Formats: sequence, C-alpha cells, structure tokens
Amino acid sequence: MTKHLGPIELWPNYILQNLFLYHPSPSYTSRLKIVISFMYRNDVPLEMAYDFYIACSGLTGAAARFVIEQTEEWYSQWHRSINRRHIAEYYNMLFKNHFWLNGSLLNQQELALPEVTSMEFGIDATTHPLKIRHRLEEMRTKERANNLSTCFLTHHAVG
Repeated sequence: MTKHLGPIELWPNYILQNLFLYHPSPSYTSRLKIVISFMYRNDVPLEMAYDFYIACSGLTGAAARFVIEQTEEWYSQWHRSINRRHIAEYYNMLFKNHFWLNGSLLNQQELALPEVTSMEFGIDATTHPLKIRHRLEEMRTKERANNLSTCFLTHHAVG
C-alpha cells in the first residue's frame, strides 16, 4: 500500500481512523466512502483497496463482503461517471491537498474549497494510536506467517 500512498505516517489521521476504528454498515457508509475515494483517486487498485480496508478494520463474513461489494460498486460508478462533478472529496497524496473527485472528462485538480488550513497526519494524531499500532502489528505478524507458510510449501513441493 505504501507504494501507492507513501508512508502511513504521511496519511491524514481521519483516513487512518476510518480505516482502523470504525466499521461500515449498509445504513452508514460515509466513513467507508471517505477511505475508498481516497484510495480510488490515489490510484490504488480495486482489490488492493478492499483487501487493505478489510485487513485494517478486522472485518469478516458479511461485513467483509459488504465492503467488497460497496467498493466494487463505487469504483465502477466513478469510472463510468465521465461528466459528473463533485462526486466525492479526497486527499491527494501527491499534491498534499483536498480535491474533488470529478468525472474523467472534467478538471481533476479542482480544489475542494474552503481549503483545510490545519490537518494532522499519522497514527499519533489519531484518537487511538495504540489500538492502530496493535492492529498493524497483528497484520504484519499474519503476513510474516503467510510468507513463511508459502516458502515452506514451495520448498517442500520442489524438494
């Protein structure tokens, strides 16, 4: 994910909070949409976007399926909405500012005004930094275990 969005300490704190601390539901999708529009316009591939969201939030079962379906729906809608204006706001990691997500035939560098004058970034600026760091460590441990398992299976399949 950092290849697309840079170091996590440079991400807006509200994105991190929405990723790690809140769980979406069919009746309340605004926080999910904030994160997904951020990923979409910062060129995160679809599957990577929903896989990362699910991993960060710890969702399983029906809640995870809801995130996948909703993310697929929004990515598809936004991709097809070539003439639509002001679909969603997002924070652009390259230009370090809030822009409107507009259709592809419209201005993609339209600032979302009024400009935010003070913003906080990184895990330490969130309301629950220890909880987020703990979740990240769980994700890293799981990833290491998956890599070791794959390495073990590959080694024994070849040998």
